[in-house]
Formats: sequence, structure tokens, C-alpha cells
Amino acid sequence: MKKLVLFSFAFLCSSLLVIPTNDAAAIVQGPKGTQVVVNNNDLDSKDILNKNNQVFFSLTSLKSLGGLTFAWNNTTKQVTVKGSDTNLQLTMNKKVAQKNGNSVSLSTAPFIHNDKTMIPLRFVAEALDGSVTWNQKTQTAFVSKPSTKLLTDIKSSELSTARNAAINLPRVSQLTEDFEASVEAASLQYYFPENTKDRFIEVNNNVIRYYQITKNTAYLKWQAFISEKAAKQDNLYFLNRSFTKENGSLPNFKDTTFANFRWMPHITSTGYGLINKENWNDVVFKEAEVPESDVKENYIIVDIPED
Repeated sequence: MKKLVLFSFAFLCSSLLVIPTNDAAAIVQGPKGTQVVVNNNDLDSKDILNKNNQVFFSLTSLKSLGGLTFAWNNTTKQVTVKGSDTNLQLTMNKKVAQKNGNSVSLSTAPFIHNDKTMIPLRFVAEALDGSVTWNQKTQTAFVSKPSTKLLTDIKSSELSTARNAAINLPRVSQLTEDFEASVEAASLQYYFPENTKDRFIEVNNNVIRYYQITKNTAYLKWQAFISEKAAKQDNLYFLNRSFTKENGSLPNFKDTTFANFRWMPHITSTGYGLINKENWNDVVFKEAEVPESDVKENYIIVDIPED
């Protein structure tokens, strides 16, 4: 049963934006070698290797692509990868793999490095039906393969279901920098234009990002650091802070009505309401408790009857 609580939008914003007192605390990710992001999970540097101008990463780091399991045969130097719809066999130093009984050619043979099976970046597309996007500016590879559930839910006619899928789809950035929040916020805010599911704004402490959904991937189109300095924002009218740095391109939202959600993990509840530039500071939000099963899926967007 949903538990409803009322609170004001002004309080909601003030409690979310825990802005550092020093703007220098904002973090821009600088050059630090090749990075690999697998379905929104950053790989540890020890799982990434550059060799002969190619990027390799450890096979077991692909677990987030869909509950894969791995078995090693030391006699044949072969690893077996199993998933819900995948049965893959890889032999070290051989460029031909077996996928569900069929031969698959690989661009580069897998090999052992520091007791890890290393595979070429393109392996995901070649053998696991995923995709790889390379960001030259940030030296980051984004490895993506949405789950069957996300692919189904993003098409749902239920807005809350489709929106939950949207915020969980693999994310990709082709922007020139990578902005990171100074600290993780105690809550996250999401803004979807009214009656839409294919674009959203996310606020995480002192970083705000705008995403657009294309071909089952959430592409980062714009990002900014939010400062502690008060300022009026004509476009993003619901923010009363200035931006210290921006990157990318943001559409015109000044006349847009938003479905606004605030996820509060410490009480497993989501605040929600519809806002526009006339009423945003006076809207009384409701709060819905999110079932544990939905929390585990990160399905924290709830229904707004008026939306």
C-alpha cells in the first residue's frame, strides 16, 4: 500500500542541492587512460589493458550484461560463458569462438593476462550482440546491452514503467568532458517533460544532466555544475542556482511542464508532482513508498494520476 505525505517543492529542492561551499570541489574528469563502462558500471583499471593500439578488458567484467556465468577448463584453456540465451566457448589465443553451437570469428584472439581472460573491446558486438561506443575525447568505451525487461518496458504504454526503463537503460556520452558530482546526494531528482518517456533531466547533488533516448540507449546531451550562488534560470526555471560550467546542448524548456520525481533511498520513497514555471515554487508534492522489489530494480519512478 502506498504511503502518501505532502511536502513543498521549495523544501524538496533545498534538501536535494547539498552544494559544496567551495566551487573548486566540483570535479571534471581529466585524462586518466582508457576507461570502460559496461551497462553504466565503471570497470576497475586492472580490468582494462591497452595492447597494440587495441583495448582489451576482462571477460568476467561482462557480468552486468545479463547474469552471465563463467567456467574455466585449464586442460583445454577454454572458458565457457552461459547466460539466459547465450552459450559461448572461447579458447585462448584462437580467433574463432563457438556461440550456441555456431562458429563466430573474433577480430583478436582472447588471452590470459594476470590470471584474467582478456577479450577485445569489439567482442561484445561480435559475440554477445551488444554495442560499443567510443568517446575519443574522454578515452571512454561504452559497452551496452539492455536487458530483455528494459527493452520491453521502454515500449510500455504505462508512463511510469517506460520512465523507469528510461533511467536504467545503458548510458552513453559523446560530450568532451565527464562531470562528476562532488559527493553522492542523499536523493536524486528526475524531470520528464509531461507525457513523455524518451528524455529526462537528472540532478545528482551539484551536477545536472540531460539525456535523450535513442535506439534503447540514453545519450547524455548536456551537463552542468550547479554552484551555491543564487541565480534565476529562465530555461530550467525550477533551479535557483547558477551554473559554474556547462557542456553540450540543452533544448528550450522554459515553457515546459515537468513530471518531477525525487527519489529518497534512505526512506525508500519517491516524491512526485507536476510543475510549470508559474507554480513550481508552490506545488505541494505527494510521497509514495516504493516496494522493495522495485527498489532492487531501481524502478523508483511512480505514477502521477494527472500526467
